Amino acid sequence: MTQSANQPASNAMASFYRPIERELADMTSLLKERLRHLDPLFDAYLEYSFQLGGKRLRPALTLLCGKAAGKIERRHFYIGAALEMIHTGSLVHDDVLDGASFRRQLQTVNAKWDSQRAVLIGDMLITRAFELVCDCEDFKVFRKISQCCQATVEGELYQTESVGNFALSVDDYRRIVGGKTASLIECSAALGAYLGGASEADLDVYGALGRSLGVAFQIVDDVLDLVGDEDVVGKTLGTDLENQKETLPVIFYLQNASRQEKDVLLKRLGGGVRADERADIAALLKGAGAIDAALAEAKRLVDAAVARLAELRKRAEGEGRTDSLAAFDSLADLARFVVKRDK
Repeated sequence: MTQSANQPASNAMASFYRPIERELADMTSLLKERLRHLDPLFDAYLEYSFQLGGKRLRPALTLLCGKAAGKIERRHFYIGAALEMIHTGSLVHDDVLDGASFRRQLQTVNAKWDSQRAVLIGDMLITRAFELVCDCEDFKVFRKISQCCQATVEGELYQTESVGNFALSVDDYRRIVGGKTASLIECSAALGAYLGGASEADLDVYGALGRSLGVAFQIVDDVLDLVGDEDVVGKTLGTDLENQKETLPVIFYLQNASRQEKDVLLKRLGGGVRADERADIAALLKGAGAIDAALAEAKRLVDAAVARLAELRKRAEGEGRTDSLAAFDSLADLARFVVKRDK
C-alpha cells in the first residue's frame, strides 16, 4: 500500500486525528491486511483503487466517537476498515457514473482500465467490507451498515432519476445527499459511539453529528465542483454541471432569480455545461450570492450539531473522563473544518 493510502489528506486533518493517531494506525494495518488478495491481479486492482481514498474521515469518526463515548475496542477497527472499503468502492462506482478521469491526482479506475472492471472492483471492495462486518458478530452493527448501504444506493438512484430536473427543492436535495453521502458518515459516528458504550439518547446526538457533517461535506463538494481548483481538489471538476445534476447553489439561485434570469440559466444547463463553461456559471452563481448561501447552510448544520455535542463534552468533563475530552474537541474542530476546506 502506498503512502497516500496510509495517511490523512492534509496536516489539518492529521491534527484532528491526533487523539486516535495510534488506533488509526492499527486500523490502517488491519485494512491493508484485509485488502490483500491471493491472486496478484486482484491484489493490484485493490491496492490501486484504495489510493483513491484520502481523508480517512469515516474510520476516524468511528474511532473519535468511540473514544468520546468511553472506549475503543477491536471491533472499532473492523468497522472503521469496513466503512472505508465501502466508501472507496462507492467512489470507484461514482467515477464510472460521472465519467471522471482522475481523483487524488491519479487516474480513476475506469480511466486506467475500463468501466466494466471499475464496477467489479468496486463490488469487490464492498464484499470484502462485509467480511469485516461479520467479524464483529453483532447483529445491530450488521443491520445498521446494511441500512446505510441501502440508503446510499437509494440516494444515488434519486440523483440519477433527477438528472436534468432543475425544479428540485431543497428538501429533494437533502433526500439525495442524505442518502448518497451522509448515510455512511452518520453510520461511522453512530457505530463508533455504540461500540464505545454510548446510551441510546446519546447515540441520537452522535448520529445527528454524522448526518449534519455528511450533508455539509456534500454541500462543500458541490461548491468546489463549481469554483474549486482541480490541482488542489485533486479530482475532475465540473461533472455536476456537465451531467445536469442540480446542486444546492443552483437551487438557491433559481429560487431567487427573476423569470428572465431563470430562463437564461435553464437554457444553458439544459444542454449540459462543458468544462470550459464552468467558470462562467460559477461567476453567475457567486455574483447572485447562491454559493455563499450554500456555504452558510453547511455552516448552520455543522454549528447546530457541534452545539449538541458540546453538551456531551460538558457531561464527560463533569464525570472526570479526561481521555474523552480531546476526542470531543477533535470532533468539533473536524466538523468546522469541513465547511472551510478547499479539497
